[in-house]
Amino acid sequence: MNTSTTLPDPADADAPAPARAPSPSPARVLVVDDDPLSRSFQTHLLSLLGYDAQAEGDPERALAQAGSGAFDVLLLDLGMPGLDGFEVLRRLREQEAQARRRPLAVVAVTGYASEADRLRCLMAGFNDHLAKPIQAAGLSATLQHVLGEAAAREAAAEASDVARLRATVKRLNEARPGDRSFAPTVTESFALRSAQLLETLRRCVQQRDAAPLPRAAQALKASAEFLGALRLAGMCGELETLAGQCDWRGADTVLTLMNNEHQVVLTLLFESARR
Repeated sequence: MNTSTTLPDPADADAPAPARAPSPSPARVLVVDDDPLSRSFQTHLLSLLGYDAQAEGDPERALAQAGSGAFDVLLLDLGMPGLDGFEVLRRLREQEAQARRRPLAVVAVTGYASEADRLRCLMAGFNDHLAKPIQAAGLSATLQHVLGEAAAREAAAEASDVARLRATVKRLNEARPGDRSFAPTVTESFALRSAQLLETLRRCVQQRDAAPLPRAAQALKASAEFLGALRLAGMCGELETLAGQCDWRGADTVLTLMNNEHQVVLTLLFESARR
């Protein structure tokens, strides 16, 4: 931990204000630092910049929260005792790979500000590097940078899923050239079965019952992968992981995302099948 956090210089009061986060849905930022003063200062500064900020001082708990899908960016102190920032990032990336979840944007926060330190962080897998003492302008610029990259990756992933779903329907139609009802029949079958599985998952999460959840999650994941809905498939794996850890708050969040993604998938499938 580096404790060189300082308050902004009053002499900067006349400087142009850093850009605020876009409204009405501010990005969600999790601050991870074992120093209470540093956590308080960072969350206060983030709130002033218009972000939805929360803080965590325990690296293990922070790792669970970071994997819940509830945050857009992680500000991660490198010098924490026990699990340092590099180890937290390594475990997070490992969890994301296992769950086929898109990587969370993670910013390394450290008192080491040389170019070599920045490159070391980028090579380790961090999205950016922020040196202490933290200033509002630097924090704002860093967050805009990583959020912009994340938005671009999200758009690319969505476009890929759309293309895969449409290609699946095309292959279904080509499988039976004279039967234009085949693709709609498969789509309707998926709609019915997936709705049943989602209801099973909803009951499991609502009742905090992890035992029957893996079977339903794996069945929905398999169907989604067959159709090319990899975003939905990844969420199934993530839900199974969270339920196995009894992280029901995270499971609630992921289930909501799954329901929304399920509707997107059904809309694309039915639209493509009618063409």
